[in-house]
Amino acid sequence: MTAESIEVDYLVVGAGAMGMAFADIILTESDKTVLIVDMHQKPGGHWNDAYPFVTLHQPSAYYGVSAKELSKGIVDTIGLNKGLQDLATGPEIMAYFDEVMRYQFLPSGRVTYLPMCKYEGDGKISALTSDKTYAVTVRKKIVDATWLKTTVPSTHTPNFEIGEGVKLMPLNDLPSIMEQPSRYVVVGGGKTGIDAIVWLLENHVDPDQIHWVRPREAWLMRRETTQPDAQFFEATMGAQAAQMEAIAAADSIDDLFLRLESAGIFTRIDPDLEPTMFHGATISDPELTELQRVKNVIRMGRIQRIETDQITFEQGTMPNDANTLFVDCSADAVANMEEICEKHD
Repeated sequence: MTAESIEVDYLVVGAGAMGMAFADIILTESDKTVLIVDMHQKPGGHWNDAYPFVTLHQPSAYYGVSAKELSKGIVDTIGLNKGLQDLATGPEIMAYFDEVMRYQFLPSGRVTYLPMCKYEGDGKISALTSDKTYAVTVRKKIVDATWLKTTVPSTHTPNFEIGEGVKLMPLNDLPSIMEQPSRYVVVGGGKTGIDAIVWLLENHVDPDQIHWVRPREAWLMRRETTQPDAQFFEATMGAQAAQMEAIAAADSIDDLFLRLESAGIFTRIDPDLEPTMFHGATISDPELTELQRVKNVIRMGRIQRIETDQITFEQGTMPNDANTLFVDCSADAVANMEEICEKHD
């Protein structure tokens, strides 16, 4: 089959948040043309694969493309985000990007969108569903909006061994649980692990039935200090000023984080342990209180192997039983982090 020819100014690989934001600026601030190619059936990138109860952890006003507001502009009146600006759900974000594509990008006449297609390199694009191919001539730039290689639990392969008979699932599958296990073991101390813990507690699970594998403690941002809108001006701008003062006064990275905690900007789950990582997770004070209800925290390093009768960690072993349910939350949000760090050394 002869490849269909396309000529554009910019080829954007990936229709996730970064690719969509880039295309939005090109459309708004120039007269150039854009081709967007993505392997998913809908725009939204990794949100296509996200767990069903996911929400943003920062206010919706900070997310999306410049030309269209995602936030509803409302303050939540119930739940663990009560009193703070709305947090878009996964389905809301998917609908938002779909609307941006259908009602802004495509009607402009300057965007070509190829879902369910893969960029092979050297100007070649192939469809995932047939033998259809495209030959692309790019006049200006190829923009790889997938370079960070964002991973989510449903597309992640655990980096530990799993023995026969072990019950393990990504947290995407939590809503499908029909039988109570002997205990839940949440694997991962980042934002995904936090979401799994909160979901279990909200869905009738006793905190003593939850075990949390947290190899490292994390610094967390208090959502109360990152709010948009005029009604939060004093708290948000006060936090910004306090952050500048902390940066100016700190004599080390560790000292900086402690100063930010003293200023009420950062927090931690366990006040007795000093965190050793910061991945940008943002939580509310009520969420923090919920997390602190879980007392069975396992700090023996990362899991090496899970068997029905034993869990092997970097720093030892502990007994297991065949009816334990492991919830994998160990995916790296940015799988390309090592290469990013090498480029900035």
